[in-house]
Amino acid sequence: MPPDPFAGDPNDPASFLEPDDLYDGVDGPLSAEERDAVKEDLENVRCFRRLLEPRGVRGISMMCEECGEEHFYDWPIIIANLTTMLNEEAAPVHEPSAAPDPDRYVSWEYCAGYADAVDWMNSGPRAFHRRWL
Repeated sequence: MPPDPFAGDPNDPASFLEPDDLYDGVDGPLSAEERDAVKEDLENVRCFRRLLEPRGVRGISMMCEECGEEHFYDWPIIIANLTTMLNEEAAPVHEPSAAPDPDRYVSWEYCAGYADAVDWMNSGPRAFHRRWL
């Protein structure tokens, strides 16, 4: 992550926020169950990336409940956000991809289905299909 451009600046815009505003909805430390869920998500994202990035998929698209628009997240941004959650830090500021190509992003459900299919193809009764992967 790049250094904080306002580090040591008494006029840091974040200094005017209340502590709760800095974490934007984070309610204290993660519970054991939440920590396990974030660890599982992080493991899944790394698997999805390993399987889909070589096929040209840049990341995950998600429909934003607040604005009703689709948002596009590159693999490194998702991994950084999950990692900071595990470290109980505020999510880093990031810029979205400039003019992302929606055809290069897929949903979480697509990723999970793809990973399940690869797992089945590699270990299921039709293991001979491995040549297609």
